[in-house]
Amino acid sequence: MSAVVNTQDPDAISADHHDGLPFDRGTHDRLLRMAPLRGSRIAHPTVSVTVEAPALEHQLAEARATIAEQRDRIAYLESLSMTDELTGLLNRRGFFSHFRREIAAARRQGAKGSGKGGGVLVIIDLDGFKRINDTHGHMAGDAYLRQVARLLVGSVREEDVVARLGGDEFALLLTNTDATCGDVRARQIAIAAGRRCVRWNNADLPVRFSFGVQPYGADDREEEVIRLADSRMYSNKAGRRPRPAGRKAGPPSGHRATLRQTTA
Repeated sequence: MSAVVNTQDPDAISADHHDGLPFDRGTHDRLLRMAPLRGSRIAHPTVSVTVEAPALEHQLAEARATIAEQRDRIAYLESLSMTDELTGLLNRRGFFSHFRREIAAARRQGAKGSGKGGGVLVIIDLDGFKRINDTHGHMAGDAYLRQVARLLVGSVREEDVVARLGGDEFALLLTNTDATCGDVRARQIAIAAGRRCVRWNNADLPVRFSFGVQPYGADDREEEVIRLADSRMYSNKAGRRPRPAGRKAGPPSGHRATLRQTTA
C-alpha cells in the first residue's frame, strides 16, 4: 500500500492553517519552479509523495534470509573441515584447534592464581588393524574404525574430546584431570575395549590398542605434549606381544612432523 501526502492549492489555504504564519505567494511560486526530488511525483496544484513500504520490507526480509543462509553454509563448511568423515569425530585439524584452546584456557586459569587447569592427553594406536584390512577388506576396516570411535566416545565424559588423527590413530583429551587419574582412566578404557569385538561377516574382530599418556598444563606446548604421549604409546606397543611382519614397531619416519601439522 502507498502512503500519499497531498498539499492543496495555495489559494484555498488560509493563513491560520500555517501555524499562524502568513501565506507568501512569492516563496510558494519559487518552490514550484524547483526541480522535483528524485523518486517523488509532483503535480500542481497537488503534490503527491509515494512511499512503497511493503516492497522495502520484502527486500529487507529477503536480505536477512540470504545472510542467514550464508551464515549457516559457512558454519557447515567449517564443521566439515574439522570433522573426520568416516567416524564423525574431530579430525587432526579439529583436534589441534581444540587442543590449542585447552592450553590457552589452562594459562588463563594459571594467571588467575587458581592453580588449576590442564588435563591429560591420551594417544591411541590400534593393534592389528593392518591385518584386519588385509584379511577382511577395507569395508571391514571402516566398520571397525567406526565401532572403535563409538567405544571411545562412550568411555569419556561429555566435556572430554575424542579425535581421529588419521589411519588407525586416535586421541583423547581428558580435561581437568591430573596425571594419575588420567593414566588410570586410560587403562580402564583399554581394558574395557579389550573385552569388545566387532562383528563382521560371522567373524569377531577383537578390539586392541596401545596407548600413551601425557599430562598438559599452562606451561606446556601442544607439540611437545603430543610428542611425549606418542613416544610413550610406542613404548607401550613395543612391550606387548610380538607383531606380525610388516606391522610398524616404532614411529615411522616423519611421524612427528605429521602430528605437528595444523592445516590452516
